[in-house]
Amino acid sequence: MVINYFQGLFNIIVDSFKFAFEKLRNLMPHVWTMIVIQIISYIELMFALFAFGQGMYSFGSIFRFTVAIVLYFVGLFFMFKKIFSFLSNEFSGADFSNLKTIKALLVLAFFNLIPFLVFILGYFASKFFPQYTLILQRVVSIFSIIFYVSLSFSMVKISQQNKNMFVAVMDSIKLFFKKFLYTFPLILIVYLVAFIFKFIILVLLVYLFSFFKNLFLVQTVEFLDSVLSLYSIYFFATLYLGAQIIVAKKFQGE
Repeated sequence: MVINYFQGLFNIIVDSFKFAFEKLRNLMPHVWTMIVIQIISYIELMFALFAFGQGMYSFGSIFRFTVAIVLYFVGLFFMFKKIFSFLSNEFSGADFSNLKTIKALLVLAFFNLIPFLVFILGYFASKFFPQYTLILQRVVSIFSIIFYVSLSFSMVKISQQNKNMFVAVMDSIKLFFKKFLYTFPLILIVYLVAFIFKFIILVLLVYLFSFFKNLFLVQTVEFLDSVLSLYSIYFFATLYLGAQIIVAKKFQGE
């Protein structure tokens, strides 16, 4: 039984990587373009907010802020529209419309806010029970990590378009815990690959900054690390999405 489990897990991992490389050309150029747009826009937003914090409300700062925020959401929207359509097509479904993409993003945003709501509850609970503050902090942190990881299969469930999007996300959480021995190691590997990609990009940037003798190297790298962390899972999106597709197909109907 143990041998069958490891063999099954190994096959899922191999199939996920095989899928990722086979579909690389179909998806990644679009995703990388949208990521670059979002990163540039995000950096520009930070500069604009810094200027506002210094009291510099010039027309140029306001204009740059407005353009940056529009470009950021445009990049975010079209990245996810392509991803949802890509996933849907793998299940012989139709492309996602603009409206359906917006609905999907709103549903995902709602679920991603749940850990924040739990944090607020934990904060107020610590005011009434200060002796349990440390315990509450750990509980909230553990819950947030587990909850975010459990959402790893939400996009593929939404893309199947078989149920209400809210119900689809609930099904994805159910799938994650029901097949935990398969889903957790697989997602762990995906996140490890994402971290390696981010690390390689940062090393290249450090080399580039060193070559130009940038005086703000450390601060810049720390800032870029926080920015790249937001997108690290999508640097090799076909692996992340492939893992979802392979698991969803393997355990469909169970």
